[in-house]
Amino acid sequence: TVLIVGSTRGIGIEFVKQCLSKGATVIATYRSDDIPYSLSIYKGIEDLHAVQMDLEDGSSIERVAKDLRSRTDIQPITHIIQNAGIYLPETSFDGSARSNRAAAPKVTKEVMMKTFEINSVAPLLVAQNFVPLLKTRQPQLMPVIAFITSKVASVDDNSSGGSYAYRASKSALNIVAKSLSIDLCDKARVVLLHPGYVRTDMTNRNGLIDADVSVSGMLKAIENTDAKTGFRFVDYKACLIPW
Repeated sequence: TVLIVGSTRGIGIEFVKQCLSKGATVIATYRSDDIPYSLSIYKGIEDLHAVQMDLEDGSSIERVAKDLRSRTDIQPITHIIQNAGIYLPETSFDGSARSNRAAAPKVTKEVMMKTFEINSVAPLLVAQNFVPLLKTRQPQLMPVIAFITSKVASVDDNSSGGSYAYRASKSALNIVAKSLSIDLCDKARVVLLHPGYVRTDMTNRNGLIDADVSVSGMLKAIENTDAKTGFRFVDYKACLIPW
């Protein structure tokens, strides 16, 4: 059973599609009050369970975990894919154009905190609430927690500057995941995944690859994660990314 957090668009809905095609039971979360069309088209499929969960509301995360704990129609969770994230409109240090980047509004505390709340804090809250629901399949097949992060979180790879909120929030997510990999070493394996530059709404369809290619590669990385696999930060091609 796979819990996919953030599953209504782009990479998220592609995870739903491909996990279902592999025969997995999927618990797919969405934020809006009503189930989005992208998930509603799977209505009637027994292996899909769509649940409303607002990552800005800690009580919503707690509620969903509590509800799932009491359900007998869903097998225990073996994988968590934390995909949800936000990229607010581009901001800059002081509103000026720099290098090859056009001028953009000055970054604000509000933008920073909003981005951190969803991209860094919420994934930790998800782990706190759903790790107790994880179940080991076999001794060598421990549960897996996969965090969808980004190459722009890499300190070594940052050669262009800018994107303060998004870069910082994803770097924070990376260190959260590293700590979880240590604290949960007897319960689960943790992997950080960079999806590549994908053609989605977030990139205004300006990416280099399609979502199906990205997700297929990331699922291979998840499937290749077992009890002997160490914590790692890789892209959809399984190439290591520098910190």
